[in-house]
Amino acid sequence: MSPLRPSAAVSVAAAVLFAVAVGGCAAAPTPTPLPELPANAAPSTAASTAPDGAAPAQVAAPASPSAPASAASPGAAASPGASGAPAASAAPGASTSPAASAVPSGPGTAVSLASVGRLGPILVDAQGRTLYLYGADTSVRTTCTGECADYWPPVTTTGVPVAGQGVDDGLLGAAPLGNGLFQVLYKGHPLYHCSTDQVSGDTSGQETEDFAGTWYTVNALGDAVQGG
Repeated sequence: MSPLRPSAAVSVAAAVLFAVAVGGCAAAPTPTPLPELPANAAPSTAASTAPDGAAPAQVAAPASPSAPASAASPGAAASPGASGAPAASAAPGASTSPAASAVPSGPGTAVSLASVGRLGPILVDAQGRTLYLYGADTSVRTTCTGECADYWPPVTTTGVPVAGQGVDDGLLGAAPLGNGLFQVLYKGHPLYHCSTDQVSGDTSGQETEDFAGTWYTVNALGDAVQGG
């Protein structure tokens, strides 16, 4: 057993030396390329000095481009101004709450409630015709235009909409249609007629679907009536 101990010690010492050597190899690559780098650095530094030598020429060139660049930055400032300022101005323009205040004074279209079959009390106009909202509308601006408006005419007004019995006056409003008329709103929903409704009490448009959304009658709270 005693002869094994020295050999074990020798192996341990060898392992330690190997570990140190490995650690040294990890550090050695850093110094060893460094002596070579000066030799290689001569070309590389020559290449670097060439750009540096060219730098004066390039500095003069960028100096003149820098003025266009600075001229371009005002141009860029104009583009943010175009993107930001119009966006800000468009936001107020897009908001139609001012549009409601722009409605000419004086009484306009009346909106009332009428009990219609299983639908219960729903919004109707002064002639008792059923009023609808469109599920595709996501703001007070109508998305039903062109041929859509032929089938679903907007409920228009030339004055402030009038709340009939059971209708919340605070939920009534109007948004401009761009032709001198305003579309009646209820709880922010643009309101429509259905062209296939002939007389009061007709609800042929209830839950009619198209590619963009579904049409519903409207209750006193301004919510879509489903079923019926």
